[in-house]
Amino acid sequence: MAQRIFTNSPVHTFGLLAGLGLAAGAALGQASSLVFRDIGDPGNEAWLDARYQDLGFYGRGAVEYRYRMAETEVTVNQWVEFARAYGPHAPDPLSFDITGSYINTRYEDGEVRYDVRSGAGLYPTDVNWRMAARFSNWMHNGQANEAWAFESGAYDTSTFTEQNVPPFYTDQTTRSPGARYWIPSMDEWMKAVYYDPDKDGPGEAGWWEQPNSSDIPLVVGLPDEGGETNASLARVYGQYGDHLNSGQYPDVRTPWGLLDASGGQAEWTEEWSDSVQHSRFARGSDLYTFPGEVMIWDWVGEDHRVFDPAFTGLVGFRIAMVPAVPTLVAPCFLMTIFFVRKRR
Repeated sequence: MAQRIFTNSPVHTFGLLAGLGLAAGAALGQASSLVFRDIGDPGNEAWLDARYQDLGFYGRGAVEYRYRMAETEVTVNQWVEFARAYGPHAPDPLSFDITGSYINTRYEDGEVRYDVRSGAGLYPTDVNWRMAARFSNWMHNGQANEAWAFESGAYDTSTFTEQNVPPFYTDQTTRSPGARYWIPSMDEWMKAVYYDPDKDGPGEAGWWEQPNSSDIPLVVGLPDEGGETNASLARVYGQYGDHLNSGQYPDVRTPWGLLDASGGQAEWTEEWSDSVQHSRFARGSDLYTFPGEVMIWDWVGEDHRVFDPAFTGLVGFRIAMVPAVPTLVAPCFLMTIFFVRKRR
């Protein structure tokens, strides 16, 4: 098993800021930070494996521009900051759509308080697509604690309506021009997870079939037992336990350095499925995936995982952002890291 030093994906870390007016060097949020990785090689070739030209997302994955993707899915610690900011403006501050499975609510001095469930802070959060869009708006607007900051910017939430005839949902399909943060498109997600600009050697690009920079399915199991993904472990062990934490498999990365593309939660994309009541596609396996299906949900071309955009549970997301540092976000630090990636 050969190894190589992976050097082409800088990591950038940004804190969640308290409001629009914070300038560079201002205090960052204590609970959360988002780590982003550069996705380069613009104009890459799409996934065109001739063996699968009638299956899945054949012909997808080409992206003409640079962008960044979060290293992990948004965690509960990161999400609770959004819940605390959005809750006072929400029609129902106690809604499960806001809290997901891992945030408890209580009243204190006549106001709703949001507390992370003990031990769940590093879990990937589970939210519906529409709330993920509001999170994107909030980030786009500098995390301002004002009602308007949640309703437009990356996505126009006034389009979030429902009807009894196709297409059922009228949500804005893709992000608005000029969005600074957004839910990844299908092409962006595929490229960040499976495309390798040096797959067969320096400058020899190609596509892997699985999200561990390999064509070999990941090993299901706990990290100290030789596992490479926590997908299906809720079914294997019959409970959550500490194995749900993000980032527990630091040596299992996509070609661009992303963690947890397998396991944790399935991940929202912008992609619609008109054939299933206009649902949105999610990608990747999750904690509840049946053991024998992990390699299927993790496969590069998988196109059967769809969910109602208003559904909360079992689906989380990782956020994408523009390639340049936004003026409304102060960098905590900027550095390039180097790590060893196993090459099968």
